[in-house]
Amino acid sequence: MDREVWNSHQWTTTRGRSIELNPGQPTIQHHCSRCHRDFIEDPLTGGRYAVYVSVFTIRKLSEQVSTRWLREFCPGSPVSFDDKIRSKLVENLAKEP
Repeated sequence: MDREVWNSHQWTTTRGRSIELNPGQPTIQHHCSRCHRDFIEDPLTGGRYAVYVSVFTIRKLSEQVSTRWLREFCPGSPVSFDDKIRSKLVENLAKEP
């Protein structure tokens, strides 16, 4: 991943927010205050992927979305297409038993 692309975002905290999605597996959540995109980073491997953050869960977005978001410079403001992606995920979660 291109450092210049990553640094184009305006992160709410410089180091991200440390969370544990699975016990004993620390991860770092990053949120851009301009485009409102969220990412999770594995501090052990450096792997990053796009996520949807809700009040109770953090859900990984598709590989296609992660790849696109990680290659794009910060758009500078929320993108309507991103909202559609999040809405579809919420709709699918509502259908789960």
